Amino acid sequence: MYKNILVAADGSENSLRATEQAAYIASLEGDAQVKIVSVIAIDVYSDMVYDPIEAHGEAQREIIKDAAQVLADAGIDHEIVLLHGRPADEIIRYATESEADLLVMGSRGLGALREFALGSVSHKVLTHAKCPVLVVK
Repeated sequence: MYKNILVAADGSENSLRATEQAAYIASLEGDAQVKIVSVIAIDVYSDMVYDPIEAHGEAQREIIKDAAQVLADAGIDHEIVLLHGRPADEIIRYATESEADLLVMGSRGLGALREFALGSVSHKVLTHAKCPVLVVK
């Protein structure tokens, strides 16, 4: 049922729990491919001051390394995808382009008022993704 699973990795505890859930689901499927998707958020003004990709590159590698280790420890075939832009938009775009069967991601846990005022990546993805989305707390 779920052969092409995406897991959004941002380094949070909920993101690692989401990776564990993706590994579990993939293990039930047997031959599922898991893609770890991580997005470097790029601000419109950031290139005027410094190179955001270079500045955040080391932290991004650590985020990906932890998620990849969870999948490797579970013996799950996986691939790493690094994207640049607005996290929710890039995750939605990539999930659509790659024809994901399932997208697994962590919840940030903003609380109702802050989420209403600020929005959240998980809420936007839930609202706009074309594939099933599993949000893990």
